[in-house]
Amino acid sequence: MSLSSILSIMVDNVWSMPTLLFIFGVALYITVQLKFVQFRYLLTSIKSVFQADESSDQVDKSGSLSPFQAFINTLGANIGNGSLAGMAVAIHMGGPGSIFWLLLLSTFTVVLRFAEVFVGTYVIGKHKLANADGGPMVYMSFLPGGIAWSYVYTLFALGFMLVGGNLAQCNAVGLAVSRSTGVSEVVTGFFVLAFILYIFLGGTQRIVYVLDKLVPLKVFLFLATACVVLCYHYQAIPYALYLMGHLAFEPQAVLGGTFGFALQQAMASGFQQSAFASEAGLGTAAIAFSTTKGKGPVKNGILAMLGVFINIHVICFLVALCIIASGVWNNGETSTALLVSAYETVFGPLGGWIISFLSINFAVSVLVAAAYNGKRCWDFLLSGSYSWLFPVLFSTSAFVGTWMKVSLVWDVNNLVNAFLLIINLFGLLWFVPTIKKELGQFSKKHG
Repeated sequence: MSLSSILSIMVDNVWSMPTLLFIFGVALYITVQLKFVQFRYLLTSIKSVFQADESSDQVDKSGSLSPFQAFINTLGANIGNGSLAGMAVAIHMGGPGSIFWLLLLSTFTVVLRFAEVFVGTYVIGKHKLANADGGPMVYMSFLPGGIAWSYVYTLFALGFMLVGGNLAQCNAVGLAVSRSTGVSEVVTGFFVLAFILYIFLGGTQRIVYVLDKLVPLKVFLFLATACVVLCYHYQAIPYALYLMGHLAFEPQAVLGGTFGFALQQAMASGFQQSAFASEAGLGTAAIAFSTTKGKGPVKNGILAMLGVFINIHVICFLVALCIIASGVWNNGETSTALLVSAYETVFGPLGGWIISFLSINFAVSVLVAAAYNGKRCWDFLLSGSYSWLFPVLFSTSAFVGTWMKVSLVWDVNNLVNAFLLIINLFGLLWFVPTIKKELGQFSKKHG
């Protein structure tokens, strides 16, 4: 049995119905306990972005970020090829119905983003662990079993930065460039390698500078081109929406097999890509926010929620709608190659170049954010030793990722996501009483 087959079986077992119900159940439970905070404070979250203090363009020598910079870091990490390639993979594996499950889960997992960022900043100053002042590394140590959970979480978080934040991004870029230009993935890999080394040589200040410039640009470029595609296929949009809802409960016509298995596949595909694209519940956003010195944990949590809404309910939804409305969703292609096909129905050969550019832009900001967060995980695990080795490992992973088999990359990514998500959810459940109490006091004070 091949490695790909083994990994595929492992993914099917890990992302089985009990896991799916556990994830959704935890998200629903915390939502109810916090009185639907993601809906009550959505407008506040939007306002907080425009009111955020972004006057500090410089990062202090310790690598600390302002809350606004942490938000940009998180948004840069979230809006990547998990949104572009990830939606195509979800549709390829689970049909259009998988997008229904993605949107449903994400609506409730927004509360997980609030909770993890709140706890990650709330514990700052209450307990210092190794070189971490806050974030999941610290709050996991409060669980029964203590510090062992901190290291288990950080190990999987490091794996996520190397796989989801690196391999998957570079793989999507290599596939998009090869599909549209014919350039070898290996050649693309060398360019990616050079860019990553350039970023690391510039340190934290260069990382923040690149993110500040790339995140608004990539959102604008995608929205502009996606609107053109949807305007061209406007007559097919109602049917595309129908397919998302109808095939969410009757996907056997797409995948074959029993209804129960097909439904689980559609749900799993949607849940997997929801977790990967939004990172809500993985604790990664709390890593970035843990450098904000812990001021206003409730406000930080409210600010952080918006990133999930922007990525899933705007970017990912539009990607899926473009693929389904263009009629190419079942042509057998996957990842960015499927999105290229959708864009080619409008732009012709130029569609491949547009997706290649978007894929590169999306990947770069995620790579930069993953490099920042990954370095923090590395330094925590090794107590600051061998810091020089992480850039080497990260850069090598980027190079290899460009020419790896698509299914292999995504199977590894889905496994790492599942374990990281499950571990972090237990940590969030432990702090629900604290979150509930502090949010209640905030609500009374601010109305």
